[in-house]
Amino acid sequence: MDNKTAKNGALNDAKRLGEILTAAYRHKMLQGITPEKVCAMFKDLGTAFIKTGQLLSLHPEVLPKEYCKALESLRNDAPSITAAQIREIISEEYGRPWNQVFQRIAGIPVGSASIAQVHEAWLLDGTRVALKIQRPNSYQLMEQDIRLLKRAMAMLKLKQLESIMWLVNNALDETWRVAQLEMDFRQEAKNIDRIREILEPMEYAYAPKVYHEYTTKNVLVMEFIDGYELTDHEGLRAAGYDLSEICQKLIRSYIKQWAEDLFFQADPHAGNIRIRDGQVVWLDLGMMGALTEREAEALHHCMHGIWKNDVPEFTEWGLVLFGYSPDHPAKPYLEQDFTAFLDKYRVQSIREMNETGDVFVDMINIGAKYNIEIPMSLTMYGRSLLVMEGTVSNLDDKTDLADIIGKHLAAYAIGDGAAGRIARKLSHNKLCSGGRLRYKGHNPATDEERSDRELLSEEEFQILAESGSDVWTADM
Repeated sequence: MDNKTAKNGALNDAKRLGEILTAAYRHKMLQGITPEKVCAMFKDLGTAFIKTGQLLSLHPEVLPKEYCKALESLRNDAPSITAAQIREIISEEYGRPWNQVFQRIAGIPVGSASIAQVHEAWLLDGTRVALKIQRPNSYQLMEQDIRLLKRAMAMLKLKQLESIMWLVNNALDETWRVAQLEMDFRQEAKNIDRIREILEPMEYAYAPKVYHEYTTKNVLVMEFIDGYELTDHEGLRAAGYDLSEICQKLIRSYIKQWAEDLFFQADPHAGNIRIRDGQVVWLDLGMMGALTEREAEALHHCMHGIWKNDVPEFTEWGLVLFGYSPDHPAKPYLEQDFTAFLDKYRVQSIREMNETGDVFVDMINIGAKYNIEIPMSLTMYGRSLLVMEGTVSNLDDKTDLADIIGKHLAAYAIGDGAAGRIARKLSHNKLCSGGRLRYKGHNPATDEERSDRELLSEEEFQILAESGSDVWTADM
């Protein structure tokens, strides 16, 4: 880097830092921070800050729940990428004029977010596709804004953040790591391929096909998905869809992702899901969560500890879930807090839990109390559950997400014996059974759900019944 470039970079940093500080003063941050103030300030500072806010909402171990909820709802109001910019980006990515790749690109985007927008387009052979284009300089702008936000917080010395500043800085560092993955559309293409494999056994669930030969770091080309948005209740009902059935099958396709395949959509809000041709279609798979087998095992044991009100088991596996040894020095103190935690969530059955996402947020907050660094996989999982709860509640408030999840978690809490293996087989079969969603003109007999007895042999059903497990007492 020559002196002129370095000088220009320093001047640009100084100008942007001034804008950040001015926004902080304008929103009276020194008089006290509120979720509303933070969101208003981030919106004022533009697309990179909006994306940063959305990613910070993944950190309930640092930020109170009301802040996470407010930041998650941030949406981009930036002007669309112009037609000229789109042509320039495509020509640069492919090394040839845009019209040697696409026959036509619709001028009005069908979707717009903080770092990208999506257009309907047609390949030269007439194939209709979705063209996702990254906003120019998104990478550079976000790197600069996260770096300067840390500097601005240190300069402002906000009292509410003094005791947790190191946690906030760690969260910002993690935010930048996640953002870098999300801004590489080649990674999103791999995510889509993997989710397509996960959903393949489920006739009622789907993810779009990727055209890898046209996909680059900044451009993603995939099958165009129209259909109905989950918020279009009137349109869905008019087409003959049952909102309760949509919820049931949406949740099942979600459970399979994290419970069986340990890879899941981390941001399952209504805008990332469509209903088309009787299928739940998962979109925008840039932000994904992943659990290791060890984390999944710990998660299931924690659920078993809640189910049995077993403080030692819950504490031991809670530490494992946090990525620490079961003999961690904080264990005696954690046991005290986890006792209160289990008293709060004590239930006769996992199936009867409510506010599933809050269970994990509370767990995360207990760990953070003892300066236990929480794995990003767990925070993304907890946040994903909270978002899914909102999605389900807005679609059909009579559908109980916790009840459905609890029935399947119970299958994993039984253990590794014969009953446990049968329970997990039953869970898998229930997740994958059933045909496409019913709608006008589509009501096949294959849509009929099969009971537990139909999905298991008589011997298997008897073993499960004799195990004392509550899995078999009611259909999943």
